[in-house]
Amino acid sequence: MGEALDKVQKALDIEIEAIRYFRDNLDPKAEKAVELIFASSGKVIVTGVGKSGDVGKKIASTLSSTGTPAFFLHPSDAAHGDAGIVAQGDVVLAIGKSGESEELLNLIPTIKNLGAKLISLTANPDSRLAQDSDLVVLTPVLKEACPLELAPTSSTTIALMLGDAIAMALMEMRNFQKEDFALYHPAGRLGKRLSLRVDDVMRKGERLPKVFPEANLEVVLSEITAKLIGATAVVGRDDTLFGVITDYDVRKLLREGKFHSDTKASEMMNPKPVVFQSGIMAYDVLQAMERRERPISIAPIVDREKLLGFVSVHDLLQKGL
Repeated sequence: MGEALDKVQKALDIEIEAIRYFRDNLDPKAEKAVELIFASSGKVIVTGVGKSGDVGKKIASTLSSTGTPAFFLHPSDAAHGDAGIVAQGDVVLAIGKSGESEELLNLIPTIKNLGAKLISLTANPDSRLAQDSDLVVLTPVLKEACPLELAPTSSTTIALMLGDAIAMALMEMRNFQKEDFALYHPAGRLGKRLSLRVDDVMRKGERLPKVFPEANLEVVLSEITAKLIGATAVVGRDDTLFGVITDYDVRKLLREGKFHSDTKASEMMNPKPVVFQSGIMAYDVLQAMERRERPISIAPIVDREKLLGFVSVHDLLQKGL
């Protein structure tokens, strides 16, 4: 084993041991912290300085994305007006291993004056931060992974894990479901699968390929070519869907010698195409198209029998489903 890898593994072992020690000695007040936040009528304001501040930003983000409105507030910014984000009914979650960071301590009177509750996550029960908090959750650190015992390593990992655990407990207590997660993550794959409807993806308006039943071969081919989806719908004057013609249908009839230039669209079309109703989830459409005994790559979208749009597997995959 290389010397560098040995040092990496040593650091990991130290942090793992510190995490186990923390878990085995978990402060029971962590439960009260969760209950206090859950009962709060306001939001959570997470604060911290340096590496603890970086951890706080992540915790605030995790809380917000799992149903507990939260913001990160840097103590220095708070002293220059950003403390206005704190309001009565809020809970401030302050992170500090030593509990003696001057910037953090300077924020405490403001928190009290604004009527917010203060929960501190600290390894020092005798710190000024702990003494001035409404609730203290101790985060004992067996040993930092830093060989000098100076750089925050195990301590920041523990604070981050506790913040995540608090967020997960609140998530369960709020009965936060996949559908809720999707609302907060509309750009993510899960969010798209749970929120994106086929109407949001389908081609419509000028991009919608359609011809009337009496259209000849030239018109059909022109529409298929112009709309770049490899098919066209055949519709009535009121957009009632009669059938679909794909470029495969055209090639097949041409190969079999069954039509000529004045063959009508009504003679070329498949009168019983696979269709999907407006309003269903786009991901369900993709699944249905791919899982058929003979997968299809395009399909019309209808409201009862009226054509509203066209969708292709390519369109759906491009949306990241």
